[in-house]
Amino acid sequence: MIKKILLHIKESIWFIPGTYSVLSFLLAVVVILIDTVYYDEVQRYIPSFLTTTVDLAQTTLASLSAALLTMTTITFSTIMVVLTTYSSQFSPRTLKNFTTNPTTMRVLGIFMGGFVYSILSLLFMRKELIDHEVISATVGVITAFVCLAFFAFFLHRVASSIQVSNLIKELTDESLEMVREAKAALDDDRNKVSEVKPQFSSSYASVEEVTATNYGYIKLIDYDGLLTLAINNDYVIEVSEPIGSFVTPESKILSIYHKTEEVTVNINQFITVGDERSSVQDIDFGIQKMVEIALRAISPGINDPNTAIGCIDYLRVPLVEAFQLGGDFVTYYEDDKPRVIGTQKNVEELLYSTFYQISFYGREDISILLAIFDTLIYISEHSKAEVKKEVQKISEYIMNRFDQDALDVLDRKHVDAKRAKLVAI
Repeated sequence: MIKKILLHIKESIWFIPGTYSVLSFLLAVVVILIDTVYYDEVQRYIPSFLTTTVDLAQTTLASLSAALLTMTTITFSTIMVVLTTYSSQFSPRTLKNFTTNPTTMRVLGIFMGGFVYSILSLLFMRKELIDHEVISATVGVITAFVCLAFFAFFLHRVASSIQVSNLIKELTDESLEMVREAKAALDDDRNKVSEVKPQFSSSYASVEEVTATNYGYIKLIDYDGLLTLAINNDYVIEVSEPIGSFVTPESKILSIYHKTEEVTVNINQFITVGDERSSVQDIDFGIQKMVEIALRAISPGINDPNTAIGCIDYLRVPLVEAFQLGGDFVTYYEDDKPRVIGTQKNVEELLYSTFYQISFYGREDISILLAIFDTLIYISEHSKAEVKKEVQKISEYIMNRFDQDALDVLDRKHVDAKRAKLVAI
């Protein structure tokens, strides 16, 4: 449940701006109370140069509210421009990397909060209520300086975000974080990865198949919650679909093996299905976004093979980490008894899903072929023997898909050298 709430918060565009707006509302309430109710008590603690007349405060707050609303509008417009660039130049799947970035939402929240403070303070700035000097304008000016600093930082963030090299690096770090979280979960003695599905007692003769309640992509699987459910009710639960799969109400997601007569499970408590894939647990999705940038770069409309080569080079980092997970099944145990059995992509499937599109659309570009072989060589050098075998298979697959007529004598010499090195490893 906690993971599900965190996922909603992470994917919510308005959570951070809404939080800043609420905090600004509370700040405005506190300052208004000081100016109207508790001024006599706090007057001795406030330097005289920080207070202004009501007329000056009205003028200042009116100017600040108009200026901050304008800055908020400019920020919205800038975000739309960046999103258009992401969608057209990189990949539609990368839009959330900018919109849900805490820095972007924090800047937007600061501007919205500044406007909320200014307009609310201006509402109560009346001579009928206040016959002394106030501090609302001073707090408003300080807020404006904070907004200005964040606006400059936002411009720097935008300039960095639209650089494809920074985006590729960000996607690589995102994929690495997912892989390392998965590896950290496997460090628990209760969790094991295997090539074959573990066997469990034949006493669990009854099976209840649970289907999805709606259609979409599996975004989150709460394995800890499923493990608790299985232990408390003496179940063995098998998760039929891996994270990132598209399911429908007819799709079987869970198979619950039990000894009782009836099983009642609210699947939405443990498995989150949404309209889009999420990068929280989906390692393959993070790699897919990098692949899509490479595909867009080698398309005839853009024709930027160097960007594609950069993506292929960076792919080696999360792939090597992901291959260390290994196995088709992830099993959660209780006292050496399998309780929850999950599925994941094996090495062959992950290699194929990574390179099959790149090898097709780049089948006439020798630079793409050489970059792929360099990545495969790196993976082989830093992986186990089982992975090396799969890398050798995918290398032959990629070579067979390449247009052999596009190879000149010198091209073939370089390709043969790469292949020989890969075989030697």
